[in-house]
Amino acid sequence: MDYSNEQLMARIAVGNRSAFEALYQQTSAKLLPVLLQLVQDRASAEDLLQETYLRVWHQADRYNPDKSAAYTWIYTIARNLALDSLRRRSRSRKLPVDDDSYFSEPMAGQRTFENMEHCLQQLQSDQRQALVMSYCYGYQQAEIVALLERPLGTVKSWLRRGMEFMQQCLSH
Repeated sequence: MDYSNEQLMARIAVGNRSAFEALYQQTSAKLLPVLLQLVQDRASAEDLLQETYLRVWHQADRYNPDKSAAYTWIYTIARNLALDSLRRRSRSRKLPVDDDSYFSEPMAGQRTFENMEHCLQQLQSDQRQALVMSYCYGYQQAEIVALLERPLGTVKSWLRRGMEFMQQCLSH
């Protein structure tokens, strides 16, 4: 007999392993691509998937079907774990103390540095921050999404439009 995800969650809450296995079979194939898109590393995504289902097993009694669908609840666990992983990864990076170090005189010359500073200052704060994170510190788009807590489309637009603006601004 096929059970809905919500019915499976109720059975998992009382320790039913076959319900847990059935829920995993029904939902894991949809979650892995989401995790892959967020962390952009298959091994990390698989680890996060495993951690997601461990949480589901241990916290199934906390699931409330009146608040969300079971898949939404599981998706939220997976997404939060992925975002936490991205935050930990970004904190472990060694960032230069001086933001200007990538535009220093030996690399670009004082006039070019001043022009870049002038152009960057004309951008909105979030857009400027996304550009610096991406092009100066090498953050991936998914990491920027997680750290700035903005949608992927917004971050992509900021980066594209920001680079177009910088090219135009610096060419004058």
